[in-house]
This record gives sequence, C-alpha cells and structure tokens, in this order.
Amino acid sequence: MTHPDPAAPTRVAFIIPCYNHGRFVEEAVRSCLAQEGAESRVVVVNDGSDDGATPAACDRCAEIDPARVLVLHQANAGLPAARNAGARAAAGFAPGFEFLSFLDADDWVEPSFARKLGERLRASDPARTSHAYCQETLVGLGSGVWRVPEWDPLLLMVTNLHPVTCLVRRDRFEEAGGFDETMRLGYEDWDLWLRFASRGWRGVRVAEPLFTWRRHSPDTMIADAVLRHDELYGALVARHRALFDAHAVEVIRLANGLLRSGDAHWVDEDRRSVLLAQLRSHVQDVYRECFALREQSSRDRAAREAAERAAAEAREQVARVRAEFEAKPALRLSRRLHGAVDALPRPLAAPLRALLRAARRLAG
Repeated sequence: MTHPDPAAPTRVAFIIPCYNHGRFVEEAVRSCLAQEGAESRVVVVNDGSDDGATPAACDRCAEIDPARVLVLHQANAGLPAARNAGARAAAGFAPGFEFLSFLDADDWVEPSFARKLGERLRASDPARTSHAYCQETLVGLGSGVWRVPEWDPLLLMVTNLHPVTCLVRRDRFEEAGGFDETMRLGYEDWDLWLRFASRGWRGVRVAEPLFTWRRHSPDTMIADAVLRHDELYGALVARHRALFDAHAVEVIRLANGLLRSGDAHWVDEDRRSVLLAQLRSHVQDVYRECFALREQSSRDRAAREAAERAAAEAREQVARVRAEFEAKPALRLSRRLHGAVDALPRPLAAPLRALLRAARRLAG
C-alpha cells in the first residue's frame, strides 16, 4: 500500500485505448496533458485499428510531447486487454505515479479532473479506498449530466454506479488483477468495481461533472452491452457468487424498491414496465412531431431562400438593363446638351430648353 505525500501534486498515468477513433484521440490526449495542479503521463494503445487512419493518428499524439506521451500498437485484443496493456506500460513510462485513469479515445476530461479527484482520494483512508469518481457530462447524441450516486456496495450489485473514467489507486488495480480480459462484450468496469467491493474497498465521489462522454454514433459498446444485459449480468453474478450470496436478500429488497420508486413494478404480459412502455411511446410521438416540425422548417427555409434568390436575380436584371440604357450614345449626348444648357444664364437657357423639348416630341 502506497502512502503518497498529501502535499505533493497528483501524479496520474492516463490510459487511452483506441480502436478506429483516430479522429478524436488527439483531443483526448490533450485533455489529459492539460491537467491543472497535477502531473500527467499518457499511454495510447492502438488496439489493432483497421480503418487506415487511426494508427497514424495515434502516432501523431506522441509528437505533441514525446516525454509525456507513449504510443503502443498491438493486434486487436479487446478493450479490457488494451487497458491492461496500457497500465503495464505505464509502470515503466510513469514510474512512481500512484494513480491510473482509463479514458476512451472519443471522450475527454476537464482540466481539474486529476486534481479534484486526487484531493478527494488523499483525504480518504488509503486502507479502505480504491478510487475516486465524478459525474459525467453527455454530449453529441447524449445530453445532460449523469449525477452518479454515492458509493453503495449493495446498489453496486444491482447497477453500475459510475463511468470507467475515474482515478484509481495503481496498487489497488494491480492487486485486484486489472480488467478481466475475457469480458470483451462489456461490463468489465462493473466487474472491477465488484472485485474492489468484495475486498472491502470503496470508491469516493466528487459531485462535479469533470468527465465528458461523447456519443457520436448510435452503435456503441454500451448500447451493445445493454442488449446483452441478461447474459452479462448473469456472468457478473457467477463471477462474484460469494458476494451476491452473502447479500442476496438485501439486494432483492433494494432492487424491488428501485422498481417501485421508478413506477416500474407493474408489468405487462411481455414483462415490460407498463409506465415505461407508455413513456417510450410518448417520447417516440414527440420525436416524430419534432422531426415533422424540422422538416416543415426546412421546407420553409428552402422557400425563403428561393424567394431571396429570385429577388437577387431581379435586382441583377434591373441593374443590367439600366447599365445598357446608360451606355447608349444618344442618352450620353442628351445629358451633355442638358448640362451645357444648365450652365448658361437663364435668359439664354430658356429658349434652348424649349427647342430640346420640341426635338424630343418630334423624336417620339
């Protein structure tokens, strides 16, 4: 067990696994290097990207600050294995750094992330705490803030409590064996927190959004994991059977209470919550209405743009006709004559103006 000096700055090695997310990875790396009041190193692990662009994008990250950024390339082994590979490399690249943080390549952390989470961990009992976590901001296809709950080992057996991006004591991570590399389909972070809990360790919370999750596609590992929830949750229970057996009644009561608090305890013949099914249907109706309004707005905008183009073309046509008219020799001669007449004294100009009017009538 390490006991870092409370007055020393937080020293954290960020591990960034990357699979075909080269267009985002530099932003993730720069957010780690921009930590205020903390010392950071970054290990980027290209996990067998095959899009033709990501490996080079990862290599460019090392050019930002070669002394602080290390890039590894490996055959595709899955997210848990890539994180573990990065943690092993960090032991040599960032020796003596007491904390690890795992950041996905398409996300980023706020400049105060390491400092605030480090301060929270340093203020806690190192014999009992394993990590510090924060709230999550969702952007892109997601929105709002995930206001994560306080640490609760019983609640952890019902649902995952917080994102994988947190600040983990390196010795705790190593003692627990890192991520389970067989869990390539998801919930590998939940599994790690359960292993921490089974050892009597706990996470501590900072109730601020210091981490941002960017959802840029409807197809994500989280979405895939949710579709496999029964399978993956069953695997979690099997892996931590002693823990679940020891608290089975408490977990059942807690889970049932959560169903009631969410009005999800009334189910239909498909075992779906009646209220949630109605809510989903209402949300779909709202989305359809919003889509129809957006389409109408697009049509209205197109009509306005067409009218503006027609008006601009009309103005251009008038300008061309006027320019052609102004260029006629007879008009130029008439203007010169009128100018000359206007320059004469009034007694002489009057009869000449009469002659010009008579000539105009005859010409007409």
